[in-house]
Parts: sequence; C-alpha cells; structure tokens
Amino acid sequence: MSLDVNPELNFGQFYNTYYKRFVRYAFYYVNNQQIAEDMTHDAILYYWENKENIPLDTDVLGYLLLTIRNKSLNYLKHLRVENDYSKRYVELYEWEIKARIMTLEDVDYSKIFTKDIMDIISSSLKKLPRKTQEIFIQNRFQNKSRKEIAAEMNVSLQKIDYHINKANDLLYNDLKDYLPLLLILLEKIF
Repeated sequence: MSLDVNPELNFGQFYNTYYKRFVRYAFYYVNNQQIAEDMTHDAILYYWENKENIPLDTDVLGYLLLTIRNKSLNYLKHLRVENDYSKRYVELYEWEIKARIMTLEDVDYSKIFTKDIMDIISSSLKKLPRKTQEIFIQNRFQNKSRKEIAAEMNVSLQKIDYHINKANDLLYNDLKDYLPLLLILLEKIF
C-alpha cells in the first residue's frame, strides 16, 4: 500500500482505491467476509466524515489500518465472550437434561429433588420479575415451546430467550452448592 494519499480524491475514488485492500486486511483477522466489509466500510466512512478533525500530518492509511485493527480486536473479543457464554449455557442445559432424565428414571422423585432444593427453586423464582417467572414456568414446568410463549405474549423469541437465560442464571447461581451432590448422583446412575 502506498503511504501517500492523494488529497484530490473525492470520497468515491478514495473508497474504491482502498476498500478492497482494507477488506483483505480485516478478513485475515476476523475470517468473515461480511464482517470485514462492514468494518472497512465503517472505518473509511468515519475517517471521511471526520477528516477535518484529524491532524493534517496523520498517516491516513496507518490511521485506517489502526481503526480496522481495533475494530477487529473488539470483534474477536466479543466473539470470545459469546463463546464463553455459549459454553456455560450448554453446560447448564446439559445439566438440566441429565437432571430430567434422572428424575424420569428414578422411582422415587423425592430422593433426588428434596424439599430443600424445591424451596430454593421456588424462592429463586420469586426473586425474578413477574414476566420472567411466567416465561420460565411456562417453558420449564408447563413444557411450552419458546415459540408458543412468544406467540401468546406477543414478543420476540429473543425476549423469551433473554427471560429464560435470566432465570437459568439465577437458578444456577442459587443451586451451585447442590451441584456437586447432583453430579455425584448423576455419576452413579450413568
């Protein structure tokens, strides 16, 4: 890449001259063509709209590279956070499935889920906002699908997922002291 930028270029010429180069640079890091294109577009547009506020002696291409680098870093950090959350959610969901299987296979339901655990679940749910309680109870105890609940409440699936995740997080936290016991019981059964 040339380090000199022709000041005579209009936005279209500037954009067309550097866009593909910066997309390749961004793609190398984010490995997603659409994200790389969006980052590059945003960086070039931001530069162009704010170039009067940037010192005249600024290396324009270096500035754009740094901007795209920072956008790539932020994107990758965000992916890592999403991945960590997904792993935690999968672990919790797997735990829930194992617990359901265990309760279905156990002759005496009360041996596994004692009154203490049910009391904790009940008090945990009471800590939640009413709407979150309703959604969680419909999904987990009344076995309604997320789509059914969303249709009944006239909200998006994302809202339903948000409320279910909120309840799951609270229950996971409130029952964390019982998890080792439940895992031991699960180990003996499986």
